[in-house]
Amino acid sequence: MTPAGSSGGRQPVHRCTACGRHDLVPFADLGEIPVYCGVHWASREEALASPLGRMWLAYCPECGYVRNLAFDPAVLVYDTTMDTNLHHSPAFGVFSAELVKHLAGRFPLRGGTVLDVGCGQGEFLRELCHVAACRGVGYDAMYAGPTGPDPSGATFVRGHARLDADTPPFDLVTSRHWFEHLDDPYSFLVRLRELAGDRPAYGYLEVPDAGYDLATAGWEVIYPHVSYFDGYSLRRIVERAGWRMLATGRLFAGMFRYVEISVNAPPPVNGTELPGGESPGPVDRDRQLASIAGFAERHAAERERWRSTIDRLVAAGDRPVLWGAGSRGVQFLHLADPDRRLAAVVDVNPRKWGRYLPVTGHEVSDPATLAGSGTRSVIITNPAYRDEIDAALRQLGVRAELLVA
Repeated sequence: MTPAGSSGGRQPVHRCTACGRHDLVPFADLGEIPVYCGVHWASREEALASPLGRMWLAYCPECGYVRNLAFDPAVLVYDTTMDTNLHHSPAFGVFSAELVKHLAGRFPLRGGTVLDVGCGQGEFLRELCHVAACRGVGYDAMYAGPTGPDPSGATFVRGHARLDADTPPFDLVTSRHWFEHLDDPYSFLVRLRELAGDRPAYGYLEVPDAGYDLATAGWEVIYPHVSYFDGYSLRRIVERAGWRMLATGRLFAGMFRYVEISVNAPPPVNGTELPGGESPGPVDRDRQLASIAGFAERHAAERERWRSTIDRLVAAGDRPVLWGAGSRGVQFLHLADPDRRLAAVVDVNPRKWGRYLPVTGHEVSDPATLAGSGTRSVIITNPAYRDEIDAALRQLGVRAELLVA
């Protein structure tokens, strides 16, 4: 698929996946970016050979939904070589535990069944089964643990959820940071609605908040993310698929967007909503459209600003480092430090230590290596971790300025 204007190809026509009412309009061609943001390679040579994919964004003028028109599902394969686990972060662990507590109190789950589509390594589902006294089935092609029944009450399947006749009846379906990866998220919701049948069912979806990502530099605008939802477009897609929206809002320093949904079901047992709740309408859509209008220029300006910042720090004798080798960090490095000017990249996930990041070949190290390194500047791409990282640096005896990209 060739973006119009880049090599003379014709524009593909793509109807909005969320509202289904308008053809998508291209607004930002970001060129080629890393395909595999969650794979950490054993050698620099392998990392440098990691594939690139085109990011060509288009939006719906009706609801503000955004999609990568150039996404090719054939080039992206999910398996156990990927590691996108965030639970090594104490801040994320606290957030996830509070969410489990909320869901266990809000929905009638005791003795029921939860489907967790895109369960990662299963931490969230295990905790939910324990706290809510329910059963669970978790699906993920990246799941690397033992398959089958787990002592927690969860059963894990290594692979994508088939959503077929063998799918067990469910009381709640959860999907955290997987919905945006789907090539056809609307059909996914329709299929879940069909499987619910006449039974009461609830749902909880969590995605990166497009309202944040498109209003900032866009480090989370990455190839595995096919779709970008704010509150309004997320509401439109769940309602079009036959679900009722119960609540939506932003979480985790405004970087995550959630939606609670139901079908054939009474109001939740607990009327308390998560913090950051909203009732998205046309005003929210217009704010999203304003962010879309300025995104291409803002993205380019931030890329150049951080290249200049790194050059300036190095020229001044500093040894700047990046803390965080997740998807945001991979995108930042590709755009702002392709020549590996940074002195180090560190991450709290030990599975990444001694391995290399896609396309740029940066090696990932243990944060403990920063002690005595002489760095005076630590760059982070996720402000939700600022206090956690600041405390870790103080514990290491590292006196450095935190720079939020």
